[in-house]
Formats: sequence, C-alpha cells, structure tokens
Amino acid sequence: MKTKYLLSLLTSLLLFTSCEELGFNITTDQGAGRFSTSSILLDVRDNSNVVYNSPATRAGELDDFKILFFKGDSPAPEESFTYSQMPDVVVLPVGTYRVVASKGTDVEADWDSPYYLGESKSFQILKDSITSDIDPIVCRLQNVMVTVEFDPILISAMSEDSRVEVKVGDNAGLNFTKATEGRAGYFKYEGNSLAATFYGTVEGAETVETKSFDTVEQGVHYKIRFKLHSQDPDHSGQAGGDIFVEASVTPVNVDREVDPGEDTDLGDDERPMEGSDEGKDPETPDTPVPGDDQKAPDISAEAPVTLDGVNVIDDDLTSCVLNITSFADGGFTKFECKIDSNTLDVTQVGLSNPLDLINPGSDEDALIGLGLLKEGQVVKGSKEMKFDLTSFLTMISALGPGLHNFELTVADANGETTKTLILESK
Repeated sequence: MKTKYLLSLLTSLLLFTSCEELGFNITTDQGAGRFSTSSILLDVRDNSNVVYNSPATRAGELDDFKILFFKGDSPAPEESFTYSQMPDVVVLPVGTYRVVASKGTDVEADWDSPYYLGESKSFQILKDSITSDIDPIVCRLQNVMVTVEFDPILISAMSEDSRVEVKVGDNAGLNFTKATEGRAGYFKYEGNSLAATFYGTVEGAETVETKSFDTVEQGVHYKIRFKLHSQDPDHSGQAGGDIFVEASVTPVNVDREVDPGEDTDLGDDERPMEGSDEGKDPETPDTPVPGDDQKAPDISAEAPVTLDGVNVIDDDLTSCVLNITSFADGGFTKFECKIDSNTLDVTQVGLSNPLDLINPGSDEDALIGLGLLKEGQVVKGSKEMKFDLTSFLTMISALGPGLHNFELTVADANGETTKTLILESK
C-alpha cells in the first residue's frame, strides 16, 4: 500500500497486459477483468465526523482494515486482503461487485474495541478491462462508545472501590473506576437504552445512583459525567448539604446538539441516600435548567459548504466559510485548525500544523495573508468568528487531485467541539 500511489505508470501498463502475461490463470468462460486497488479510498467516520481517511491519513490507521470483494449476492468473498497487503491490481471474474471494508469485532462490551464497517456502491468488472474509479467507502462506527468522567470534588470524596457500571440493553456491562477514567468502552448496538449506575461510598455514606439514556444511537460517543449533587457549577469550594451524586450524559459527534444533563432527553432512576430529600422545597429545582450558556462551542458551515460530506472544488464552490460561536463567559480558550492533506503540507512553508489562532506567534502574518485572521484580531475571549477558508480553494486546486481535511477544534469554559471540513480537488 505504501507504494500504490507511486505506481500509476505501472497501472497504466496493466491496461495493455494480459492476465496470462502477468501469471494469472483465469479459466472462467466469461473471462476476467481487473480492479485497481488505488481507487479504494476509505472515509472512516464517528457518526457524522471524519476520524481519518485515505490517502491523507495518520500512518498505520488503515493497515488493519479488511477489504473483501463480493460478487453479486454471494455471502462468501471472491477475494480478501488487509488494506496494507492489497496488491496493486486484483484479477476478478466478470460480474457485478461490491467492496466491504471493516475493522474490529462487534463485541458485546469491551475496552478500546471500535468496530467500523462500510460498503461501496456496486461496480462492474468487465472482460479484459480495468476498473479504477469507485466512490470512497464510508466506514462508520457500528458500536456505541462510552467514557466516564468523575469531577475532581467527587473523586476526593468517594471511596477507592467506587465504580460506575455501564450497560447498553441487556448485554454485559463494563465497570468504570478512577483508574479507567477517560478510557473508552465499546458496546454492541441493539437499539436499546444505556444505563450508568454509580456504586460507592461518598463521604462515608453508601450511595447508589443511576442515570439512563432512553434512545441510544449507533456510532455515537456518550460522555457520562458524575459529580456531587450539591456541588457548585464552577467546581469550586466545598460540597455541602445533602450528599449524593448525580450524572449527565452527553452524546457527541451527532448532527443534533444535546446539552449535558438535558432532562427532556434523559430518563432518570435517581436513588439518593435515604432522607436526602427531606426539608426541600419541591418547587425549587436542585440545579438550574441548562440553556445556551452551557453549550459547547458550535461550528457550522455557510452554504454551499457542508460538514456532513465531501465538498468538491468546482466552479459552483466560490466561497468556503465556517461560523463558530461560543456560548460561555470568557469566550474561546482554544481555536486550532489541523490540515491533513496528501498534496498540501503547510509546514513546508514554515507554518505550524495545527494552526493556533489563540496563540498565532510567528504564523500571525501568514494567517492574516490567508484571510484566516484580520489585522489586530484577538481570538482568545471572542464569542463569534467567521473562519474563511476561501483562499485555500484556488491554492489546493492548483496542487492537483487530492483530499484535504481541515479539522477544527474549538473550546471554551463549557467544553470542546471538533468538526472536520473535507475538500476534494479534482
């Protein structure tokens, strides 16, 4: 695979070379054709967001993907390879084919076990011809990803053996502890609910608390965060009053935004310590209803650009603008753009990658020249910004065919958001 993109001349020669001359022995009556594997491009996604793709990808990320060629409706593949070991040309009997790409196993519940699956559109293998043009294969996360976070105040108050059991549907669960905080668990998707139950001792009191999410979506990362119920929103000071834990569940990398702790979408089975509700005013909520001031930053694209697919650079794409909004007091605290391209390497012209618009440093003049910053503009602390990538359209078109990922990561006091803009030059 390392050299496949450097072998275009060889691929061209194969068009005029017979199977017999190449040493292949095909005896089917209908004959055989050839498929150029350089046309297999994998677009690996966590729901709507691109995780990585080919040929512009992190080294080795695609090597273990299984690539299977299925003829018609046959349940058995005609040929199969790993991505890193595919030959440059595959000889196949004439017929209608599809390519299936996968990585991982669809386990019930396990750590660090993402399962990706994608399938190409149907294409034809014709006698004595070579097929070298199919659409990119979109491989989506098939299972449910979960991480659990404990707020620092809760960590200091809970016992060492405290744990959170997470289950999706009726399948086996995983136990998240202090030691596994931040580690990703993966669960089989079966259209069921998600339940996270805290078991432990908090400041000497036995505590059990469950948070459930009624509608689980495939390929979504659910961030579950536990804290002391009486804790201040700014996470400062000491906890007081009734002591029990509460949790919020945030689905990320989905087309719709869901606020942490949004009660309209979350189903609770809360069981605080005995007597913890005594003396409370039932009309006074324990915590304020979250609004825009608790949302993580929003990244959206101005038409005709989309963040949900590949944007082909043509005569109709005359502008490329993203709108970024912070809802938090204090505005942006992080604003980075990582450029992943098979033809454009910004480091070769002295720029940093990722570009840091909060602390541009020596890149500032170049960022102004590219239209990404305005003269005297300070991004840190701002709450709205237009990120104009229009100048890149002509630049990367001039470099020839290729895929170009602009991964934008923006953070504020409410959290962090990452979106990827994909441009394709023909």
